[in-house]
Amino acid sequence: MNTDQRRRRLGERIRAEREQQSISQRSFALMIGISQPYLSAVESGAISIGYDNLCKIADGLGVTVAELVS
Repeated sequence: MNTDQRRRRLGERIRAEREQQSISQRSFALMIGISQPYLSAVESGAISIGYDNLCKIADGLGVTVAELVS
């Protein structure tokens, strides 16, 4: 699996977990203190995510970073 595939897979997992919890992208972004366009780019796999923001997302979803990246 290459880097682009890993980035897309992580974004898909983030989106799936957020949608499973019935949280809109905009609400979630506001809740965790990141911009909605940034979250959208992460979920689509368009950009790499930094560790600090990955932790914000995991904490906001109530999951571990390991659960998102495994």
